[in-house]
Formats: sequence, C-alpha cells, structure tokens
Amino acid sequence: MIKKETNTGEKPIISFIIPALNEEEELPRTIAQIRSLNVIPKEVIVADGGSTDNTVAIARRSADKVYDRHGQRNQNIAENRNKGATLAQGKYLFFLDCDVIIENFEELIRKVMEVFEKNPRIVALTTRVRFFSEEENFFDRLILGIINSAIRLFNKLGIGVSMGWVQIIRSEAFRQIKGYDERLITAEDSDIFRRLNKLGKTACLNDFIAYGSAWRFHRDGWPKAIKRWLLNFLWYFFAKRSYDQRWQIKNPQ
Repeated sequence: MIKKETNTGEKPIISFIIPALNEEEELPRTIAQIRSLNVIPKEVIVADGGSTDNTVAIARRSADKVYDRHGQRNQNIAENRNKGATLAQGKYLFFLDCDVIIENFEELIRKVMEVFEKNPRIVALTTRVRFFSEEENFFDRLILGIINSAIRLFNKLGIGVSMGWVQIIRSEAFRQIKGYDERLITAEDSDIFRRLNKLGKTACLNDFIAYGSAWRFHRDGWPKAIKRWLLNFLWYFFAKRSYDQRWQIKNPQ
C-alpha cells in the first residue's frame, strides 16, 4: 500500500503533504513549485485517494514518498491528509492542496520558520486565499476578501479557522490531536485549527497569498456555495458531522 522513495539528503525539516485524487494535470506543477525551494531540507509526499488516472505514476516519478491506495477510494480528503502524515519525518507538516500555487513561496517558508522558532505557542499557520487572476471576477474578490478577513480575525480571537488550501502544522501538535477528523467530509480544515487552539495558537500570515482554482465555485455559483457552507457549518456545529457526503473532485472516472 505504501511506496517509499529514498531521501538521500538531510533529514527534512518540512514535510510537504499533497492530497490528490485524479490530479494528473495539476500534480506536476504543484510538485515543481516545492522542488524549486532551496531554503531548508524538505520532502514531498503525495497521498493518493484512489486515483484512476495517471496521478500515482506521476507521483512515483517526482515525489519522495507516495501513499498509494491502488484505486481503492478514500472516504474524504481528511483521510488522505492523515495517510500522508504517517509517512512524514519533518518537524513541520505543510499540507498543500494539489491545484494551489503560492505567491512568494520561498519568502513564505522563511516567514513560517521565523514565526515557529520565535513563538513556541503557535502550533499552526495558514495564508490568505485568492483565485487565479484569469478566473477571478469582482464577486470572487469581494467574497474572498470577507473570508480572508474572517480567517484572520477568528484566529486572532483564538477560535481557529482556515481554508484547507494551505495549512502548516507542528508535527508534534498534529499527532497529539490525532490529525484530521476523518468523520468529516468537509469543514475538516477549520475543525483541526479549532482543536489545535486547545494546545496553543493558530495564525494567518496575511502578507502571503495562496492561489487556487475557482472551478467549483463558478460551476455551482456563489449562492449555492454559500448555502452549502452554511449547511455544513450548522451540521458541524450541532452534530459534529458534515452535510456533504461526498468528496468533490474535478475528474471523476
């Protein structure tokens, strides 16, 4: 089930964990941006969720470690992230969604290291999020602006909120809370930040932006997306489970 590649360099300080499900088009670019970093020792882990395209083959060629389900579908992205974390050796776990590109990536890594080293109570970090410029429209900018402001404020208040696009977590804290809650189809990203706030503090690095695709939001439309968010929030708040019952992917096969 698990394929490990030999890492001949130093022991990694950061383990980059990429959950993937039928991401053959996006995975090479996602890995390439990590490989371009020369700041600290690192490892790249792809946690496959049962892809039926060439995702696993691409991961085997370009990642350091691959969690391979051999086509057996994971129940959700939370399980994928946890499986990737079981292979990680780094002091920090950097969870990065497959279609996300980070602006000023090397500067972000330097800042992450600085914040973690100077602030031992901080256990997790995230960034602002935006859609790719060629996809983003006025309403996207408006709504994501509100979301980013809420993420920054809630983390300052010790509530703990984050989009799952980028989450950097101290490995000991991650293991202490036993990772992501695999019962959750959605809201697993904010749930883990909420639970991490019981160990320390979480924060949003507001000077950095992670860019992702607007495909799901433009396909469904913002009214439907906001309605689904509200339903998932209410289900999570009152029942500790998700309203959505299926991990949405771009390329079902």
